[in-house]
Amino acid sequence: MWLNGVQAPPYLDGSLPGDFGYDPLGLGSEPDRLAWYIEAEKLNGRWAMNGVLGVVATEALGIDKEWYTIDSGKDFGLPFLFLVSFQAVFMGFFEMKRYRGWVETGESGVLDTFPWDPLNQNKDQMALKEVKNGRLAMVAWVGFVAQAVVVRKGPLACLTDHLQDPFNSNILTNILKLPETIGTSAPVVQAVTEAAADAAM
Repeated sequence: MWLNGVQAPPYLDGSLPGDFGYDPLGLGSEPDRLAWYIEAEKLNGRWAMNGVLGVVATEALGIDKEWYTIDSGKDFGLPFLFLVSFQAVFMGFFEMKRYRGWVETGESGVLDTFPWDPLNQNKDQMALKEVKNGRLAMVAWVGFVAQAVVVRKGPLACLTDHLQDPFNSNILTNILKLPETIGTSAPVVQAVTEAAADAAM
């Protein structure tokens, strides 16, 4: 159980990977909805794990830009509306393939063979590890974004600052710096807004 003394809803009986009886809003009370939420959690967890790895690797390799500014100013010579349309069609195609696989087999993917498990890793133990690591990565991603907004640094730089001066570089002191950070970022926000408006014209 996620909290001692709390009773799990009847549809969370501990048989699912990572099931700790936590569903205070009753979102999984319908079996079909629960199955979809399980698949959605896995998908978002996988995206988060890739994103976290990319952010940490980018900073560890010493790339001279912060992860949240890399290539943010490039348009590749293509109109903004074309890029948006291409993204919608491209991602829409693969999303439909993924959804079709889930409807037919209960497993999502982009290939015609479902479930896709070439290394025979689709086991209960591995499923539990994936759920736990995915949840951790989603929380880490929220932390990375918060650090980027508040202190304008990557996770490794923030960790270094905290280890060097834990009392003056922590979550509380960073929250207290938020008004100052927002004030200094106003020109940046304005520049980004103007660039987006120019690209859309």
